[in-house]
Amino acid sequence: MEQNRPRIVLVTGAAAGIGLATAQRFAACGDTVVLADRDADGVQRAARTLGFPHEALVLDVADEAAIVAGVAKIAAQHGGIDVLVNNAGIVDPAGTLALDLDAGTVERILRVNLTGSYLLAREAARIMIAAGAGAIVNLSSGIALQAIAGRTPYAMSKAAILGLTRALACEWAQHGVRVNAVLPGYVATEIVEALAAEGQVDRQAVGARIPLGRMARPAEVAEAIVWAAGNPYVTGGSIAVDGGYSAFGAVGPASMTPAPVAPMRERPVVVVSGGARGIGAATADRLAADGAHVIVLDRDIGALPEGREGHVLDVTDEAALASIIDQIAAQHGRIDVLVNNAAIADDFRPTTEQTLAAFERGLAINLVAPLRLATAAARVMRTQGGGAIINLSSIAARGGLPRRGSYCAAKAGVEALTRQLACEWAQHGVRVNAVAPGYIATPGVMALEAQGKRSLRGIRRRIPLGRLGQPEEIADAVAFLASSRAAYMTGAVVPVDGGWSAFGDAGDAADVE
Repeated sequence: MEQNRPRIVLVTGAAAGIGLATAQRFAACGDTVVLADRDADGVQRAARTLGFPHEALVLDVADEAAIVAGVAKIAAQHGGIDVLVNNAGIVDPAGTLALDLDAGTVERILRVNLTGSYLLAREAARIMIAAGAGAIVNLSSGIALQAIAGRTPYAMSKAAILGLTRALACEWAQHGVRVNAVLPGYVATEIVEALAAEGQVDRQAVGARIPLGRMARPAEVAEAIVWAAGNPYVTGGSIAVDGGYSAFGAVGPASMTPAPVAPMRERPVVVVSGGARGIGAATADRLAADGAHVIVLDRDIGALPEGREGHVLDVTDEAALASIIDQIAAQHGRIDVLVNNAAIADDFRPTTEQTLAAFERGLAINLVAPLRLATAAARVMRTQGGGAIINLSSIAARGGLPRRGSYCAAKAGVEALTRQLACEWAQHGVRVNAVAPGYIATPGVMALEAQGKRSLRGIRRRIPLGRLGQPEEIADAVAFLASSRAAYMTGAVVPVDGGWSAFGDAGDAADVE
């Protein structure tokens, strides 16, 4: 999202790797970056390469007194801190197995990776809360979700970061402070290169295990960090940037060679299903504003703005669907992006009273149609060297909503579909991701309140940020995943729900009327 003024950004572990790439990316956005690291020579050299107004801070994140003093100094000098990126971290270079671990190794890794992040977040949040706004991005890791032998303390620390992120997001949302986590997979940083040189990381074996067939570049992780710091309706989220590593569940290699990278297009061709209203319309508007040629598929295209291409389509009509995708590909020569947005709500009847026809209609539109659209588009994309597919999931995929069995089942299926297609199609350069909105202020949701089917007051109180999301905030997530900025993301599900899915307490998450 655009800022009215340059942000003051503190990035830890910024002398090299992901931290340095993140500092460079924020600087390119016009922000003022304070690069912090315990490597005095390295961080000062890094700051000099960025030039004024960026600066270095020599900081050991295991030292509470140094953190308190350092954060206070930044706030006094710059008038506040808008973004904190908790990137500093260490690993056990020996890869010690759990039976051979000593207490000192465990304590040191937890102190730097977890406690250091806590202390920095605590000190930065005091300033952000007073200002009424701020964003914190914690660096977790794919190892938080999948085990790697010899990395027990590191895995513990990175999984703990996820729990801390959710807790802080829910606690501080009412003060305008958002907290998210980014989970890189294998990244070609100096640390990983050193481990590879010592024989502890087999680059070829790692690449074969990743659907996209290669390690990430630090700059690709930095893109996700900058985006997470900017979208105002994302908090408590865990954003995987791992080339599909966490989505892959089969035995054997996921890829034998690096996946092709979809060619950059000055004016990409984008297809948005259900793009006439609500989230779909906001997404079409955003992508068009970004320079895309947007084509809308909808049962009712009468609401389209003048000049936008549209096709009337019932997404349950398989023959018509295939024909329209073929027609678009023939007319425009390619399809670069598909946004699978078309959906319907359940009929809100008790399951014991719902008809089979109503249940299956929800599945046909919300689950089967996305598969058919994705398949039709992917056949085009694989011939052109790649593309991007973004499926719309929902908080309903992971949390049960009474009287919405068909919808909950379908959206959970969409997330599985996303992971499956991401792993199957990475070899063709086709990335597949999902956005999971919470309650969004669309005409459809507003109609639910008017009909007495949902109390938006209760919903707002259940959301840590205390409000419904805007369609434009979902569109921002879709636009990010569709772009080259998300080139190393596939098989990911990105929550944009105001912290709904992070909240685990009883009672209200926000104190709002």
